[in-house]
Amino acid sequence: MEGYVCIVQENQPPARLQAELAEGLTRIGCELLGDPPEGVQIRWMKVSGGFGFTAGAPSRASLVARSVPAGYPDAERETFLTRVCDLWTEVTGCTTNDIVVTAIDGPLPL
Repeated sequence: MEGYVCIVQENQPPARLQAELAEGLTRIGCELLGDPPEGVQIRWMKVSGGFGFTAGAPSRASLVARSVPAGYPDAERETFLTRVCDLWTEVTGCTTNDIVVTAIDGPLPL
């Protein structure tokens, strides 16, 4: 089973947007990595208020991590990272300064 880990600040993004983000992440995985739609797991990890800061202020940043096959080509990795970042900014309205996307070679501990 393939999947994503999404580390988000409490109430960021609002719960009502998580389903739309999950759908988009699943679609990206299917299109770019060949994931079966029913086999994609999205794990949401929330950072409690007061535990995440950026430049001395409460953070609004999110991190999305996904494993890719070892040796995944750089051009395809860049496309994947860009599409996830674009999805996140379009759905949540955040800026590119508030989303970190990573594609890790090998499996993620889900």
